Amino acid sequence: MNRLLDQKSTLEDIKERFDSDVDRFTDLETGQSSTIDAALTMELITKAAFRATSDIRRVLDIGCGAGNNTLKLLQYVSPLD
Repeated sequence: MNRLLDQKSTLEDIKERFDSDVDRFTDLETGQSSTIDAALTMELITKAAFRATSDIRRVLDIGCGAGNNTLKLLQYVSPLD
């Protein structure tokens, strides 16, 4: 996708979009409301990650979302670094 620099979102545009989505993304029950089965998907991904690494003690949350998967993982294993 080619866009001219003057057509790209400004930092303020990005901040406004992010701020308006924070409440929606931080709700563990709904997660991403654009995915009708987001809660189930998050549960399945978390269970798979836990079963693959049940001795897990450290997690790096790289900040691509609201941290919902890390919070869900804490339901299976705690404490985590």
